[in-house]
Amino acid sequence: MHEFSLAQSVLETIMKIARKQKVKRIRKVILKFGIFALVQEDQFRFCFDLIKTDSKMTATSELEIIWIPGELQCENCAFKGKIENSSQEHNELAPIFQCPTCQSYSTKIISGTETIIDSIVV
Repeated sequence: MHEFSLAQSVLETIMKIARKQKVKRIRKVILKFGIFALVQEDQFRFCFDLIKTDSKMTATSELEIIWIPGELQCENCAFKGKIENSSQEHNELAPIFQCPTCQSYSTKIISGTETIIDSIVV
């Protein structure tokens, strides 16, 4: 369950930033996750809520998660666009997507794997 270590890392980072700015309380944390970042939202929220209580600065912080859609690029025909059907083939490590234009499997994910601390509301 990497959600625990991810939540811990996010909280450490936002607290470090807040301390530099001499902030006493963080009201809201806005995160952006790509749909292929392999983050289970319920598990992440549980871990975040559990860990945030360790500090007065974050104890009552609200969490907002924004999901970034997947985007692919075809190395065969140079198509670039959003991945509309995320239920395509999957192997053990990563999804494999077929180009909607030329049907090639020579594609790479160019968006949708991000994990970003978007903003902190104090």
